[in-house]
Amino acid sequence: MKKLVIAGTIIGVILLIGAGTLVNANEYPSEKQQAFKRTTPNNDQGLTDTSLPIPLNGSKIKFRGIWGYDGSNETQGYVGGFVTKREKSVVLKGRWNTSDNTTKEKLVVILRNGYFHGRIIIGNETAYRIVGLYRYDQENHLLHLRWMTAQKTGWAHCRIVSN
Repeated sequence: MKKLVIAGTIIGVILLIGAGTLVNANEYPSEKQQAFKRTTPNNDQGLTDTSLPIPLNGSKIKFRGIWGYDGSNETQGYVGGFVTKREKSVVLKGRWNTSDNTTKEKLVVILRNGYFHGRIIIGNETAYRIVGLYRYDQENHLLHLRWMTAQKTGWAHCRIVSN
């Protein structure tokens, strides 16, 4: 019992000394603190970080490509549409279908900072969310997408047709 009382007293004294040290500490340890500056990316496309060749005048760029599911290299269908520049992001609107033409549906995606998010709109106006990563190959004019829905994941490779 004595050991518990002595240990409790020692721990209490240590805690009081530590609290006193915190109360007496200086509020401003360094006068040379610098504020963080937010920098904007320096590119020709305005406020977006994408390297897609989108003109600022609102014209559209056409794309077309193939898509498939993860785990297989087989093409499941085709995707195509237009890419346009909006205020701070790039919008991809198009249609996708399956290889056997049983399904033809709409796709609306916002591309920003290497990520994209949007919706797949099925025939009866049911919308499913889609998210993922994108990368643009400037030399070959290819747009690579890694997408994910609630049930599936996959890939898409699109060629920018008109510049």
